[in-house]
Amino acid sequence: MRKNLTPRYIVIALVLAWAVYALMPTIQYQSLSDEEKDSLKVAGELADIEAGALRQGLDLKGGIYIVLEVDLPALLDNLAISKDQRFEKALKNITADLNENTEVEFFTHFQQVADESGLRLMRYFHELGSNDEEIMAGLREQADDAVNRVLEILRNRVDQFGVSEPTIQKQGSRRIIVELAGIQDSDRARALLQSTALLEFYIVKDPVVVNDLLLQMDKVLLGDEELADVMEEPEQPVVEQQSATEDEQAETPVSEDKSVSVSELFGESDVQAEEGDSITVDERLFEERPFSALLRNLGNDVGVPEKNVYAVQRILELDAVQAKLRNVNGVFLFGDEALNAQAQDGSEETFYRLFLLESDPEITGGVVEEAQATIGQQASTVSGQPIVILDMNTDGSRKWAMVTGSNVGRRVAIVLDKKVHMAPTIQEKISGGGTRIEGFANMNEAKDIAIVLRAGALPAPVKIIEERVVGPSLGADSVRQGTTSVLIGLGLVVIFMLIYYKLSGAVANFALVWNLALILAILAALKATLTLPGIAALILTVGMSIDANVIIFERIREEIRKGKTARAAIDAGYSRALTTIIDANVTTVIAALVLYQFGTGPIRGFATVLFWGIAISMFTAVFVTRTIFNSFAARRGQKQLSI
Repeated sequence: MRKNLTPRYIVIALVLAWAVYALMPTIQYQSLSDEEKDSLKVAGELADIEAGALRQGLDLKGGIYIVLEVDLPALLDNLAISKDQRFEKALKNITADLNENTEVEFFTHFQQVADESGLRLMRYFHELGSNDEEIMAGLREQADDAVNRVLEILRNRVDQFGVSEPTIQKQGSRRIIVELAGIQDSDRARALLQSTALLEFYIVKDPVVVNDLLLQMDKVLLGDEELADVMEEPEQPVVEQQSATEDEQAETPVSEDKSVSVSELFGESDVQAEEGDSITVDERLFEERPFSALLRNLGNDVGVPEKNVYAVQRILELDAVQAKLRNVNGVFLFGDEALNAQAQDGSEETFYRLFLLESDPEITGGVVEEAQATIGQQASTVSGQPIVILDMNTDGSRKWAMVTGSNVGRRVAIVLDKKVHMAPTIQEKISGGGTRIEGFANMNEAKDIAIVLRAGALPAPVKIIEERVVGPSLGADSVRQGTTSVLIGLGLVVIFMLIYYKLSGAVANFALVWNLALILAILAALKATLTLPGIAALILTVGMSIDANVIIFERIREEIRKGKTARAAIDAGYSRALTTIIDANVTTVIAALVLYQFGTGPIRGFATVLFWGIAISMFTAVFVTRTIFNSFAARRGQKQLSI
């Protein structure tokens, strides 16, 4: 009989040895102090240990929980052809309605607003269908595709960001849940997730064109449309036509400033300004050139004081101003970097550059094949500074060579997410598709830009509608409380089994402990994540596993009462209990699979642990315990069981 049990011993030994091997990285990682973790991280060895350790979820390890919503109005704006003011106004109204009521179904509301506004969808989306029904179906399909693409792009970005076990999943039709366990830098994570990574290269308009346009905008603001059409050289140009050094650009020019209220600029009917809400203007220019008075000369560029940014944006949105921009085929974009310069009163003032660019980009980031963050070489002008080196595909290389070759001496603006990152002067034709982006605050910023450029641009902007940061101390409390609850539950079960079933209870307890160890080992091997609901599933598994042993033991007791020998009672008890155990466990496994398929977040974590807990309990409660009982029964002289 011992010989027949040898294969069972081998299987059990191999399984237990594998469990110990799978849990060793977890045991090693949990035993490390913070100082030891820091030293291993510097040596580059901590990542290898973490890779094999059991991963903990956001509620256990701490981190960031973010709910993103895809901006469907912006997606429709990108898809529309031949947009007009009526269409843009309808989208603004829809956006406002969605902000007020987040439960509104977007496309149903869009159809309703389109009907009320008399919008002919064929005019804007004729490529999607020949009637409104086909167009709406096409728009829904485009939206679903956009959300799925956003999901995939975010996964690619987060994977490169270095999060060990991110959770990224859809919620509803246009929302995405992102959980980044172990990440505490919420600002960096937010910027990485929200950045559309839309890279574009624009040619910058000449200063003469800029000054002419500013004069027209001044006339528009004064209400003199006839004078606005007259192209004349302004007496005090805002943009100097000669080149300037960085030091010269940092000097705020012109005359004394004064403060005026926003309502004085726009009129009480246009804006209701808060008390103390004011802007800074050039006193000498304000009466004759109200828009130019809001700006400052920064050498080759136009500067906008931080206080004036809102007012400038309001003016640029005026229909008459937009018409002037269309006439010169141009678009205004702000720089992404704030500049500090000295005001007339000697105080420090913050400025943003304002660029007038060609309305259409020369090339976009879709041609970028590789983006690599690195440090500038010693021989370059950016020695020791973080830069991003871009490599373009064949089509992009050809276009880039044409653009740079035909615009030598002009400036090209490198635009990221509709903000000008830099605008260098083209010195010569660039062949081969290589270029670089400079001006990053630190290496992390350069790396994040490289990540989003490699992963691709989002097809539509996303906005954060909910954000929670779980501190590591709160996660540690959850781990401690969860561990305590498991130990208390396990301890009570162990005591009960020892008292009620004696030595057989000890066998069941042995199987129970290994059941928990095997569950954790499988989770570690599968790179699954243990969450707080997962710990709850562990506690439930303890009960389910013991329940199987209780059924078996009661059947064995019944057989012993009938006068059967220990060996016969064991065989009959396991045979009679097996059907009941399988029936109960299979129904629970089906429930776990359903929860995993249709659940999200914590529910999936619970279902994962429950599934593997039930599957493993069948092995430990039936296979392992029966092997031990058969070993006892095979001993010579063993006629009674301690049960």
